[in-house]
Amino acid sequence: MKNFSFLACSVLIVIFNIAASAQTADHPADWVEQSISADRSVAQKAQGQLRQIGPQGLELLEQRFAREIFAHGHGIDVPGDERWKRIAAALDRVSGQYDDYASGLYWYTDFEKAKAAARTSGRPILSLRLLGRLDEDLSCANSRFFRTTLYPSAEINQLLKNGFILHWESVRPAPRVTIDFGDGRTLQRTITGNSIHYILDSDGKIVDALPGLYSAPVFTAELRQAADVVKEARGKGTADYAEHMKSTQARLLQAWATDLAAIHATVPSSKALTAETLEHSMDDQKWLELAQLHVNDATFDGGVRELMARKFPSAPVAARVAVSKAMVESPMMRLFSSLSRTVSLDTVQNNYMRRTKILSFLARPNTQSLSLGQINDWVYAGIFLTPRQDPWLGFAPKDVFAAIDENGEKQLGTLSATR
Repeated sequence: MKNFSFLACSVLIVIFNIAASAQTADHPADWVEQSISADRSVAQKAQGQLRQIGPQGLELLEQRFAREIFAHGHGIDVPGDERWKRIAAALDRVSGQYDDYASGLYWYTDFEKAKAAARTSGRPILSLRLLGRLDEDLSCANSRFFRTTLYPSAEINQLLKNGFILHWESVRPAPRVTIDFGDGRTLQRTITGNSIHYILDSDGKIVDALPGLYSAPVFTAELRQAADVVKEARGKGTADYAEHMKSTQARLLQAWATDLAAIHATVPSSKALTAETLEHSMDDQKWLELAQLHVNDATFDGGVRELMARKFPSAPVAARVAVSKAMVESPMMRLFSSLSRTVSLDTVQNNYMRRTKILSFLARPNTQSLSLGQINDWVYAGIFLTPRQDPWLGFAPKDVFAAIDENGEKQLGTLSATR
């Protein structure tokens, strides 16, 4: 009888253990809670599992922590700063983007998975190439401005969420400089780096390319036009985008010439409208005047301004403020005004000078056989002037005497791992 009782108890214990295991087994809901664990190894494992299930993993996080995300995004006090840091870290890791609480975007880093998602959804791909990583604070300058001034912008945000499959790939680490003041204080910055957005169809074929930083209205308009081209091509069962590239290049060159005429500058004849001839007629002053023509387009909506205010390195402004109601006028207004001029200048130079050259290259028949990686190498070498072959990105020229041992060059291991 005792043996029977013992056996029965053992069976019950096994049943209870199985039931308990089933309740605590790995499950998306459990991963969400574990993803903000104070135990870093537990958190990272759960974040990795959520990222593996794709955009749905990010949605689960956003649903669970909707209150905290809303509060932080609107400058409302959030109890427990450390908890928020863990929530933000989980969002960044699962989404593949730093400061993702501000945009809520999911980025693929596996190109084949991005193409599969594009085929399933019928959406084009927006593929970003950058120096550094989009999910780290110190990626290249362009990508930091994308995360701050473009991706959180309401119209762009909805367009990206509903109209594109997002993907990014790091070309190489972003160069950083650290200034040590010798008293325990250091200042760290990235010192160069260009990025480019490629619009691709679901097979990974290039439709268009947007190099560098753009104002929100221009970025939105160009993305919409490229998406329409992909949709039209899909309807016709074709995948030849050369005509779009040629017509877009012609449109941009004509806009460039029109802007030059507006500032009363000499304009080449219509037969000689090429990126090279127009660039030859430019100087720094003319670029500033062209940028001024479009400065009113370089505006920032309320969400972007709120994010910029939070990142602005000034104690009064960094304090939680409602930008729409009580912005600290002097520093923030100067910031927005200065940044508008910078973005406007970047937009005209990138759209007119760099993009037209890229489109000319892409439209060539012999370019069609090149891979996206090969085309990107050409862009970084020929347009951004930071070739992959130069491990020092032009910062250590051999013909300059620095009076420093070994020209100041130091490297750990081999550079091939970063290429």
